[in-house]
Amino acid sequence: MSWYNFALWPKKKEKIRFKIILGTFFAVLFATGIFSWILYLKNLYPASADMVILKPSKLPQKTIEIDPKIKEFGIKIDKLDVLAPIIKNVDGTNKSIYYKALEKGTAHYKGTALPDEGSNIFIFGHSSSIFGKGNYDKIFSRLGELTKDDKITIFYQDKEYQYLVFEKKVIESTEVSVLSPTKKEQLTLMTCWPIGTNKKRLIIKAKLEK
Repeated sequence: MSWYNFALWPKKKEKIRFKIILGTFFAVLFATGIFSWILYLKNLYPASADMVILKPSKLPQKTIEIDPKIKEFGIKIDKLDVLAPIIKNVDGTNKSIYYKALEKGTAHYKGTALPDEGSNIFIFGHSSSIFGKGNYDKIFSRLGELTKDDKITIFYQDKEYQYLVFEKKVIESTEVSVLSPTKKEQLTLMTCWPIGTNKKRLIIKAKLEK
């Protein structure tokens, strides 16, 4: 190192120290500014209850109180929001009789089986207010939404019977074979089809769940 460079070394050292001090000052100033800005925003937009994210808690399920009339003889289809009484032994050949029955719920076709009798239980109901009236005039309006293995519950004499859908079809209004007894317990539901007409019938068949 030459004498000239050695003579300038103290001055260079002071410059380096000055730069370090100056850099540290600006770094502290920048950090202080950021911190102050965060505090400002926090005071400007305080956390509210709507902004707090809470972990979902398990809410107790509501227990639906079943009407005693339905427990005596009734139908429940959770998928379709159906819950209605079944009027027992309704003469399906007498229009004035079954129309009155259908104002009170759905109807069990007279002469077909009852739950636990091991044969065909035939239930029918309205799908449109064009032909029906009362609280149950459209009770089977969504029957067409049922698919295989959907569950149907029948209440009878305070017992529950579960049936699983296995067939859905549309038949002519004159077809009566769906009323025939079966070798195994089966639930058959029927309503007018298409909705708003009585040209045909929609049939849902379900087997007893074991």
